[in-house]
Amino acid sequence: MAHSVQSKFPESVKAKLVSQINADPGIPKSNPTLPTWQIPLHPLSDVQSETLPSFTDFAIIGSGITGCSVAKHILEHELAHDKKVMVLDARTLTSGATSRNAGFMLSHVPSHFGEFTQGFGKEGAEAIAKFCKRTLENLSALITEQGSDVEKACEKRAVEAVIAFKDEELFNECIPSIKLYEESFPEERGVIKVIGQTEIEQNYNLKGAKGALCIPAHVFWPYRLITRVFESLLRTCKDRFSIETNTAVTSITYSPESDSGYPYVLATSRGSIRATKVFHCTNGFSGHLLPRLRGKIYPLRLTMSSQGRGRQFPNLGAQNCWMFYSMPAYDDESGVFTSGMYYMQQNAKTGDLFFGGEKQLLEEKVTSDDTKVSAVSIENVSSILPTLFLEGWDDPKTGAAHDPEIHRIWSGIAAATPDQLPLVGKIPLSITGRGIEGSEWIAAGYNGYGMTQCWSAGEAIARMALGEPVPNWLPEMYLATEERLKDDGRMGSEAAIHAIA
Repeated sequence: MAHSVQSKFPESVKAKLVSQINADPGIPKSNPTLPTWQIPLHPLSDVQSETLPSFTDFAIIGSGITGCSVAKHILEHELAHDKKVMVLDARTLTSGATSRNAGFMLSHVPSHFGEFTQGFGKEGAEAIAKFCKRTLENLSALITEQGSDVEKACEKRAVEAVIAFKDEELFNECIPSIKLYEESFPEERGVIKVIGQTEIEQNYNLKGAKGALCIPAHVFWPYRLITRVFESLLRTCKDRFSIETNTAVTSITYSPESDSGYPYVLATSRGSIRATKVFHCTNGFSGHLLPRLRGKIYPLRLTMSSQGRGRQFPNLGAQNCWMFYSMPAYDDESGVFTSGMYYMQQNAKTGDLFFGGEKQLLEEKVTSDDTKVSAVSIENVSSILPTLFLEGWDDPKTGAAHDPEIHRIWSGIAAATPDQLPLVGKIPLSITGRGIEGSEWIAAGYNGYGMTQCWSAGEAIARMALGEPVPNWLPEMYLATEERLKDDGRMGSEAAIHAIA
């Protein structure tokens, strides 16, 4: 599924994309679109200290799932039993991508295993697969660990993911990847079911699909989980842990001469904080505080919605989630780019649909502005569902289709990297331009697959920052090494444009 339409882009379009990819993403804007996932807001959504603390051992920028993982693994580590940890967020608690996505717990690796093998070898592809599987297992364990109230609140449920392909070419390309995956992991042979068009229509109500994969998965409510984990940490580590929402970090400087124990100075909208180590868990906004990373990681705006189900559409929220793939497309005349991917889960209690996918002006895709939604995207997600299912939005008597009932549409900022792998680990001094090696860390750039990678990525940098070696479960190619970041073939502008489209 590595099809790209970048060859169709005029040179002027490519030049503009390169400019956008290398631009400063800024800090998160204060009035973002409101996702249904955040309703109601958690009571701690605006939590902050009465007076901003002046010092902390570990400053974590970003309160999404990655920042939460870093905080939890440091606070619970024996080597940090007397250390102070602070999480800072420019906006409310967990208000970024963690609370704006589709809520899938599904590995993307099997259908991409051939691409990973081609790019990073068999062992590399296997390492990525194991990492993603580990992340999903640990995320499930985290939900159980938090207790029955949290488990109930975040509505985690086992489902069958139905991944449908509108184009036979895409479907046929996927099958060898699945077979390669099963050769590497024979214990999973037969877990992924491959079905044809007739079965798709008869058993899954899907329209126009040439083939599909049926894979065991989970879906859940990420915002409710992560805010409750933060709540638990504040309760159990109240003397060592603080969360400072609505506290935007605007710059970082290294000033050891005034305090060598806390040499990093974080300027924020509420004053300055000194820290020993800094963790960048800001994903699509990483380039603001790390200017030399611009172009190596960049924001992509994605679109999600919540909608009422069609009058004839059953409540399958405890049984299925869905993904739909077709060829990506670019219209030179209008400038509209269609990613060819849609995704949906259904709330098992209400039957409401959480549906997202991308069709927007290409120039609107590479942006960190989640205060608005592309007009093209609004029209698209508001109308496309009846074209994906055989039944659900038609009147059984007249056969006339009715429009979907839109509850809310929002945008969210993902982060992409040119080589389509996350950046995890200590940030080289050649990138930070300040301080000492091993004092600034990053876990970001999940390329739209954060739920399968964030929790373990956060754990990895927490452990390494405390002096542990690189975990053997962290894929080596994820490391944010100087060699990787300077590899123009892997991390240059052409690769970045290819990753977008």
